[in-house]
Amino acid sequence: MSLATTSRLTSLFVLLMIFALAGCQSSSMRAAPAAGTGFVPMSELAPNPDLPFNKAWFKAGVDFSSYHSVYVPGVNTHYMLQGSSWWQSKIHGDQMQQDAQTVAAYMRQHLIDAIKNDPKKRFQVADAAGPGVLVLDVALTELVPSDPVVAALTMAAPYGSGIAVEAAARKAGDVATVAFEARLIDGGTGDTIAMFADRETAKAAYIDFNALTWYSEAHVIIGEWSTQFVAVLERQPGEVVKPAPSFSILAW
Repeated sequence: MSLATTSRLTSLFVLLMIFALAGCQSSSMRAAPAAGTGFVPMSELAPNPDLPFNKAWFKAGVDFSSYHSVYVPGVNTHYMLQGSSWWQSKIHGDQMQQDAQTVAAYMRQHLIDAIKNDPKKRFQVADAAGPGVLVLDVALTELVPSDPVVAALTMAAPYGSGIAVEAAARKAGDVATVAFEARLIDGGTGDTIAMFADRETAKAAYIDFNALTWYSEAHVIIGEWSTQFVAVLERQPGEVVKPAPSFSILAW
């Protein structure tokens, strides 16, 4: 690598770190709730301070202790692909459907793993709907990587570089976002007994460029959502399930 190239990359890294110091001051702010895509009737949902998601709705009188298993069908991407124009304005446009399917499969597997690996072992993972089974029907409705990550993936970063790219993105006003809408369905009757919706920005985090991918930011949020879903399903009356912190050190 030439001296000029090294100098240019160093200057870029320093600039991002300066943005990081300023941006971390607002890293506790959550993304604005999504307007909704129609997968769930968003007008029926409302904020619930006891839950980690932006909005929720529960059918009155449901006894969650009567359920023993959770079935997670494939994560729906139709509503995201139908309404998104992000890829049409970015260099990654030709990979839109493949990206969506890849992240949806990642999300489904993490939801299943969170249920299987839960220390409390409250629920089993079911292979199909049926009596005593909760169906967790999820739609991935927004998936946008930040411009700093897009830029990072088009340049040759030095081995082992770690930069707070998301803090810089917050300063620049262009942050990665991910959103879902979900229905919890009684597997025996087909009745919807709960609905949820959430939209999150990527964490302010020191990211290893050697493991950086287009949607590695979304993967972190999806992992947190998976754990939160299990906690919400197991929640006792009056128990609070808090949202995840806004800063993390990513280790892949």
